[in-house]
Amino acid sequence: MKKLIALVLVLVCVLSVAGCQKTISASEVYSFPEPTMLITGSFYSQGQETPFAIGSEEYDPNNLSTIPIISWFNALEMTACGELEEADGAESYTFMVDGKDAFTYEDRGSEAYIIIDSTYYEVSNPSPPPIS
Repeated sequence: MKKLIALVLVLVCVLSVAGCQKTISASEVYSFPEPTMLITGSFYSQGQETPFAIGSEEYDPNNLSTIPIISWFNALEMTACGELEEADGAESYTFMVDGKDAFTYEDRGSEAYIIIDSTYYEVSNPSPPPIS
């Protein structure tokens, strides 16, 4: 009986740890509003800030310029992680969607992270956002 209880406890511990490492899609943690007309933000690198704007403030059903950003984001796969320490040489992209804070994408070379409302996610398939 003690062995059975020990086995059950070990299985519960293993399954709970495995559940914490579950990969989730980006669309599970942030949903773009419909329609997303304007995505603005800034690219930060080596102490310099470069603002960007994609789309328009005016609704135009034929303007599909925000779709590459939305598709890029929705294709990201992530794992929740703890808060990060500052890293030298990191580049980051902050995104605002229709005037509201959305998320930050931080590229640290071999690692990348998404930050949404002070919650951190490690990206398992990093790629730079298509902002050009």
